[in-house]
Amino acid sequence: MHKRYWSGLIALAWTGAAQANDLLDAYHQAQAQDTTLQAALYQRGAAVEARPQALAAFLPQLDANAQYARDKISSGGSSPNVPGTTAPGGSSQGVSFGNTGTYALSLNQQLWSFQSFHKLAEASLQAAQAEAAYRDARQSLILRVAKAYFAVLAAGDTLRTNQLEREAYAGLLAQARKRVDHGLSPQSDVKEAQSFYDVTAASVIDAGSALDDAQRALAELTAHPAAATAPLREEIPLAPPQPASAGDWVQAALRDNYALNAADLQAQAAQREIGASRAKAFPTLNLQASLNRYDYSQQLGSDQRDDRIGLVVDWPLFQGGAVASQVRQARNTWQQLRAQYEGSRREVERQTHAAYRGVVAGAEKIRSNQQAVRSNREAVEASRVGLEAGTRSEFQLLQAQTNYYDALRGYYQSRYDYLTSSLTLKQLAGRLGEADLAAVDTLLQAGGATPSALSGGLSADTAGSPDGN
Repeated sequence: MHKRYWSGLIALAWTGAAQANDLLDAYHQAQAQDTTLQAALYQRGAAVEARPQALAAFLPQLDANAQYARDKISSGGSSPNVPGTTAPGGSSQGVSFGNTGTYALSLNQQLWSFQSFHKLAEASLQAAQAEAAYRDARQSLILRVAKAYFAVLAAGDTLRTNQLEREAYAGLLAQARKRVDHGLSPQSDVKEAQSFYDVTAASVIDAGSALDDAQRALAELTAHPAAATAPLREEIPLAPPQPASAGDWVQAALRDNYALNAADLQAQAAQREIGASRAKAFPTLNLQASLNRYDYSQQLGSDQRDDRIGLVVDWPLFQGGAVASQVRQARNTWQQLRAQYEGSRREVERQTHAAYRGVVAGAEKIRSNQQAVRSNREAVEASRVGLEAGTRSEFQLLQAQTNYYDALRGYYQSRYDYLTSSLTLKQLAGRLGEADLAAVDTLLQAGGATPSALSGGLSADTAGSPDGN
């Protein structure tokens, strides 16, 4: 029912424009290079081997062995019957030396074992759990790549906005000095403008460091140096979740979330281990057959052949209390995993509600932040006019400009938060796939163009905003 989600997003995207594909390229690189995904792949490969190992107990077990030895037989009084001979004992004394060769071929076929049946069921659950964990790792990689990519874009937006803010304060500082030189403003206006300008130096440095860290985090996933990333377009579609009910998404997450399913399967496997431990005290039935050949040297007697087949019942009646201890251990492990599963279940339910709210409220937040940018831009223009008319102070203009850039940074960040919540919601419901990254990729500007709201940022004379006014 979630396949319709993001379909509207794709339809609303700029289908006629060239796609950047930077995000998809980063994901494809991460698929081949991410160590977390590779570890999950090998972990799955190791875990699924539990089933053929458990199944082997039901298949024939064939052993062959050979032995060659030098024997010394001492006799005193009546001579013993030598193995392989029918001669009666005598009264002679002496020592005999000879060689003995023993060759055996044994076949064991298990016919019934409670423990083996429990182990096979447990191994099947372990293989299913490993598969669910691997699929969760693949979905987590999609989300991690998207978050890392958005972090680079957000850090770049912040750096450019801070640079424009610093340039704007530099312009206001220059204007304040001119007004002081012409006797139109007090010296305090210059000091106020200087203080706002000086503060921006640290913010630009911090933003540059944050951008470098974000690029390195993305490179850590892809094992490639972070290249220029394509930014988001000025307008992105704000598609609501489908279905438009948080309850439906929670139900889907509790049913299809791969991490939650893996935790449930792990607990079920632990429950089977209780039965397997208890079954160690139950009897087993086996079919056994063997071919044995004994080759003796002449001094020891004649060769022999011993072939046998039969049923063997093995019933371990007492093992020092080990079985009872192992049952208690397995039961506690199962209860531990059930508690962890219940905790994960509650966490997934909470996270799904939060992600759903993040999508719905995120769309409203983008709209409100966009309006805040417009309003603060107009407030800056009004403060500038009021300063020239003598009805506003220099500090009021500086504060209005600070509010504008704060609103601009909030607007840019809210767009990444919305997209992250959208992808997180699908990941929690077990529906996140490469097509979802492709949908986001259609929202990127081909060629890595800088958003006009940044390139036309507010300065001493003019300001840009997300609405392009």
